[in-house]
Amino acid sequence: MCATGEGRGVGEPYFFVVGENLVDLIVDEEGGVVAVPGGGPFNVARTAARLGQPTMFFSGISSDTFGRIVRNSLLDDQVRMVMDVPVQRPTSLAIVDLDQGSPEYLFHLENTAAFQLEASVALACMDQVGDDVAALYLGTLGLLIEPLASTGEAMCRAASPSTLVIVDPNCRPNAIRDEAVYRERLARLYRRADVVKVSTEDLNYLFPGVDHAIAAYRIIAQGPSCVIITDGASHVRVVVGDQILRIEVPVIDIVDTIGAGDALVGGFVAWWIGHGLGRFELQHVDQVAAAVSAAVAIAALTCRRHGAQAPHPKELGDYPCWDWLEHRAGEIRFAERVRAF
Repeated sequence: MCATGEGRGVGEPYFFVVGENLVDLIVDEEGGVVAVPGGGPFNVARTAARLGQPTMFFSGISSDTFGRIVRNSLLDDQVRMVMDVPVQRPTSLAIVDLDQGSPEYLFHLENTAAFQLEASVALACMDQVGDDVAALYLGTLGLLIEPLASTGEAMCRAASPSTLVIVDPNCRPNAIRDEAVYRERLARLYRRADVVKVSTEDLNYLFPGVDHAIAAYRIIAQGPSCVIITDGASHVRVVVGDQILRIEVPVIDIVDTIGAGDALVGGFVAWWIGHGLGRFELQHVDQVAAAVSAAVAIAALTCRRHGAQAPHPKELGDYPCWDWLEHRAGEIRFAERVRAF
């Protein structure tokens, strides 16, 4: 049961994040290993919550030591967990090799906790929250492994007509068991999606040999209003309607790029919902550009530290695009109202 009633503001807009949690085992050039909680959806949820957006995370969390680290990280960032009972399976693992510049991942996913979320539990929570689901995110490995993949798709189908749906394929070819099934699922999700975030690497996999802008228009032709294309340290392109926007990325000293795209998505959603915008406002190009610019700032700050550690509001004083968070300082004190489901 999704226990959201106590301490909940009337009409409080929730961000639902569906997908995996895991532990990144980061291997440096000298062979040293550091364990960091991660996973694309996990990072998105933490980013949005740090920026004051009430966020619920739909994922199975292990009872093992790594699972406790994951759970404590979510609690620290005031993310509400739908599953309050630890799953008696191990935490999913990703071996992260930074030796090539951009992260390379090798996954250990079989029979792990993250993907053990049944549709009945998730849909019951959606029912209870009702029209307060402002946005729904689905992405990465959560689109691949059952039963979580089917659960996310069921949630997408059940989403309110007013709910903003974000899909982030974040393609991991070495984890895709059946490419045809994966592509068919993406096609079904695109029919309801409003925003699709992809990297140029994702587009190279999904549309080999196709110009990135043309590939984005092919996605839009299937249903979404907006496609956000990231390209490492290069500018971000946003395809919305018949326009292609170019959002510059600041030049920074990069520590690592783990979770940069996730921070961008979390930042975008927090800014968008925080400004009272929904799926029907995506036609306003200036607002989309402002939201993506604000999100790029969040991603850049994340790249200036180890692991996927997005900034907190107190670190955004030099960013006018986030000034609006100041008047919500009281609302961001969300910890007292955290409840597990």
